[in-house]
Amino acid sequence: MRSLDWTTKGSKGEIYECCVKIIDETKTIYFLKCTCWNFVNCRIEKSGYFSDIKYFSTPCKHLRPVVEALEKQGYILKKPKPMEGTDKCTPELRRKLIQRAQGLCECGCGKPGKEVHRKIAKTNGGKYNESNCVLLNTECHRAITFQKWQGTPGAKNE
Repeated sequence: MRSLDWTTKGSKGEIYECCVKIIDETKTIYFLKCTCWNFVNCRIEKSGYFSDIKYFSTPCKHLRPVVEALEKQGYILKKPKPMEGTDKCTPELRRKLIQRAQGLCECGCGKPGKEVHRKIAKTNGGKYNESNCVLLNTECHRAITFQKWQGTPGAKNE
């Protein structure tokens, strides 16, 4: 496992930090990171509980030359597997989530959970399934949704 780190300049002189992580044994590119606006704000797959860890993406113009050079050497950019599940929350899934959480909000506040939240949003390919969903109360669900989309175009202000 190796990490290729470098900095590059943008068109207006801004400095961007770039990182590509690879596994030499399997010739896999498994992590991309760039601090440029285009990469940070593109829709990408996320991993973790309420995580912002970015594992998959289309490389930005700062990462693309390195990724293309690695691909010429036989490396493959890891792609997310399509998520299994449904586009609508079923009563069966809701019952399983309530049972798993013992009826409580899974953020840890201790209040009764009533709403199902997808950790990976529908716009990023997220489906309703047990591993992608958590049970939240209305207040926590609103806070998490607002926090996630705050500052994005079309964000609701509270």
